[in-house]
Amino acid sequence: MFVLRWLRRLFKTILWLIVPVVLIPIVGLAYGFLTIPALDKAPLPGIADGAPPAELAVKVRQAIPGYRSPRSWLAYPKWAAVHAARDYAAFVDEDQPSGFPYLSYIGRYWQDYAAIIRASSVHGFNTADYVMPTLTGIGLTIDYALQWAYENTVGRITEATAGKRIAADIYQAKVAGDYAAFLDKTPWYEFPYAEKRAGLFAVEPATGDDSLRTSERKLAFGLADTVKQWCADLGRSALATADDPGPPDIHVWAKGPVGEAARNEPDTLLERDLGGDGTIFVTGRSQAFTGTIPRLIDEGISFVEIGGNDEIMITVTSDAEITAPDGSRILFSQPIPVSPDTRRTALTVAVRKLHFVLPALAKAGARLEHVYADD
Repeated sequence: MFVLRWLRRLFKTILWLIVPVVLIPIVGLAYGFLTIPALDKAPLPGIADGAPPAELAVKVRQAIPGYRSPRSWLAYPKWAAVHAARDYAAFVDEDQPSGFPYLSYIGRYWQDYAAIIRASSVHGFNTADYVMPTLTGIGLTIDYALQWAYENTVGRITEATAGKRIAADIYQAKVAGDYAAFLDKTPWYEFPYAEKRAGLFAVEPATGDDSLRTSERKLAFGLADTVKQWCADLGRSALATADDPGPPDIHVWAKGPVGEAARNEPDTLLERDLGGDGTIFVTGRSQAFTGTIPRLIDEGISFVEIGGNDEIMITVTSDAEITAPDGSRILFSQPIPVSPDTRRTALTVAVRKLHFVLPALAKAGARLEHVYADD
């Protein structure tokens, strides 16, 4: 009887843990779909302009392994978490973490993810493609909900007793910046949480620092780092397998003085000269790719395909609403929660119009944030 009662209690405990986790994406996506406008699913104007000869395109796909990459929209949810980490790091570099709009970022993630699902489903729906974005959303929701609850209760109490930012606050702000920069190139589960925890415990209070706030920060963030390190260790192999990043490089088919323009670009190699039909080169994915594109355009380069695709997703930030230039379409555009005077706008862009679209956006005052190349 004792064993049976114990098993029942264990089963109930597991249910109490599993049910909320399962409900997070259901509630999150329901909120997202109900609060975003419908998307225009018509073919993107200008997408067929300048298309390469069909026979040549087929030949290129057959001759170059890994030339074709999945469409880029589903790269966005991962980067949405990176953008949130950057915003958090910038905020706590000057302010207390209790003031960060955690709940707004949770809602914004699921809104943007819903928009991405609508956009990407036009080209077919593969359930496996949505596993990692959903897990990312669950993790962000749990993390930010717990931080919001803690920082607006215990955190606010010790913040009031301290009366100022203390050495532990400053250290944690630096860790937040390190984490945001780390995510540009490396998955979250590779971050050295245990090492940062040791550094936090080694922080010496500055003159006038409140001892209660110091102890509370070390206890709270030390515990958080312990849990995150445990999760990272537990999930490293599984997540690395599930979140198959594909090849580390991407193939770009371009026209113009490609050889000369690409010579000074890091991690960029010419792969195939197609004569009058252009040149194919290989370059690294990640944030560095975003900086490469505008530099090549400035050198007179236009693009035929990126990752074997004729459309790509980008995000820009701006101080006002923008209008989509010809050859592009807005997927979503919303104020950034931590900085409401700045907007983040996601656009689908015809690759062969990219050399027109990016300069037009820049002229309108938009700043290129990221080019999503399935990274």
